[in-house]
Amino acid sequence: MKAYPNLPFSHNSLKVFETVARLLSFTQAAQELNVTQSAVSRQIKSLELEINAALIIRKHRSIELTEKGMALFQVLRNNYLELQTLLEKWTQPEKKRLVIKSAISFATRILIPRVRELNERYPDYEIVIIPLIEGDWDLSAEQSDLAIINTRQPELYRGHPKATFLRDEYMAPIYTPSDEHSEKSIKQVLEMPRLHATDDHLDWRTWLNQEEDLAIKPSRDTSFISLDLAISASLAGHGATVTDLLLVLPELERGFLRTPRNAPVRSSPWQYFAYLPQKSDIASDLLVWLQSLFEQELQRLEVLAEKHQWKLA
Repeated sequence: MKAYPNLPFSHNSLKVFETVARLLSFTQAAQELNVTQSAVSRQIKSLELEINAALIIRKHRSIELTEKGMALFQVLRNNYLELQTLLEKWTQPEKKRLVIKSAISFATRILIPRVRELNERYPDYEIVIIPLIEGDWDLSAEQSDLAIINTRQPELYRGHPKATFLRDEYMAPIYTPSDEHSEKSIKQVLEMPRLHATDDHLDWRTWLNQEEDLAIKPSRDTSFISLDLAISASLAGHGATVTDLLLVLPELERGFLRTPRNAPVRSSPWQYFAYLPQKSDIASDLLVWLQSLFEQELQRLEVLAEKHQWKLA
């Protein structure tokens, strides 16, 4: 038994009918199909006989679709549109992908604000950003074009042929001011609830250990196991966190976040490295872009440090 026993033998007749029904003209249909008008008329007549249904009402200067003709046209139009969309996808060249992996905080605060810049820089590529939890991950089978690693074990990457040092972190406490004129001293910030990016409170401990006289007991501690979440909580006014100031430059410049005047800005055990699994022109260019970006951001941080009298270590 045939799979579709009621379909006409010639599918070409269905295409001819769809053209006539869409244009409501034998003449225009013939021109679009590049055949004679009589050939179009014969195809329609043959289709009507085969399916035993009148599809078109022929008038003196125009044509109309019958009720069955309209129903058939709607089905054909919908299916031809779907088929056209599918075939268009097949004919379009597959867009190349530029895959970047990084810690969530870096993806959220550095890459996402620059998606437009990345798209303009690499117009022939689909930008794919894959966020990961801060720290080290297995690079033995890494498939990204470039991985941005935030690590507290820099010895794993220093000197590695596929790894390039990007930058240190510049750590200091941040908080959200209650209004544009309010400013807290270091002592007042240290009395606020402390927000931590790791459960071992490493960032706060590292920053405080170099200034024993600043070791004031906070009102409470909250750990998020994510630097981006700790920053977000600080932005929401839930307390102070020690963070890499380069990650919050826009908020510091606009006054949405503050670091106390005269605060020491420390380096941390964490460092950034770029890992290129496979050498390629696009990955090398992306690395150059990142290096230039960090140079510009460090200059912006130095301007802020001078303005607020922060002590850059």
